[in-house]
Amino acid sequence: MVIKKKEVKKEPSITEIDDVINKGGSTTVESKLQEKMSNSEVRFTLRIPANLIRKIDEDRKTRIGSVSRNQWILEAISKAVK
Repeated sequence: MVIKKKEVKKEPSITEIDDVINKGGSTTVESKLQEKMSNSEVRFTLRIPANLIRKIDEDRKTRIGSVSRNQWILEAISKAVK
């Protein structure tokens, strides 16, 4: 059995504590504003009935080229929003 010396925890200095405090961060309002302004992806689960998926897949197969189900749904949503 290996016996290790107990690790001695170093107490942070006052300047290290002040650095953490003064580092700050963004407020909730700033965070939400940044989120709105960014064009990042949002991932979520979408439940679609099986019969609707069959219709989507049939329509995808009639298109020229290969279109993923995700791409097809994004295009449909984009058309509906405009």
